[in-house]
Amino acid sequence: MHKRTRLNHPFLRQDSWTLWEWWVLATVVGGLAGIGIAGVASLIAGYLGTISTVTLLHLVGALEGLALGFTQWLVLRRYVKHVGWWVVATGIGAVIAWLVGLQVSVMLTLIFFDGVVTEATPFALLKAVFFLGAWVGAVLGLAQWFVLRTHVRKGITWVFANALAWGLGLLVAFLGATLTRPGEFTLKTTLIGVATGATTGVVVGAITGIVLVWLLKPRLLKHH
Repeated sequence: MHKRTRLNHPFLRQDSWTLWEWWVLATVVGGLAGIGIAGVASLIAGYLGTISTVTLLHLVGALEGLALGFTQWLVLRRYVKHVGWWVVATGIGAVIAWLVGLQVSVMLTLIFFDGVVTEATPFALLKAVFFLGAWVGAVLGLAQWFVLRTHVRKGITWVFANALAWGLGLLVAFLGATLTRPGEFTLKTTLIGVATGATTGVVVGAITGIVLVWLLKPRLLKHH
């Protein structure tokens, strides 16, 4: 009974809500920073050869992961000590995810934007996008789990949460991309890109944030 009372303590609810809000914000900011990096890279890639472009894209994956990992670390370090490797782990996870995800995403882009999609394939395409996002999320979550597992119980749940979050998040990103044309850079496409990136970050941050609050609940209790 005493344990249940502590779990429902108003201070705990307040701290949980604050953690969730900051986590969502950190994920949005990190995601938008990643989009900015990818946008600059896409401009540079046109002036490079094939090998250099591939190398650049892998570097972009690492930088996107580092950006996301850094903004999340700014929040996480307030609740968990010695999680500096979170940034590195997220960067490594992003690179590994890109090794497979980049090839698949290029294929999906060609299928969709070249008009190959028929009436029978839209659902299959969206399903493929979801599983691509789930792959990215699972890899990122697994990389981060190696850091998180020494601090929380049932940390493996983090992998599944990220798989679901990024699966849904990539669906949002993909649907947003259909509102623009490849290679088109205007104020409209920029605003759509920012709105899509922010919405994707909210989806990913909201889902993973709920699981993070659950995993860190014992630490939140210690603050009171």
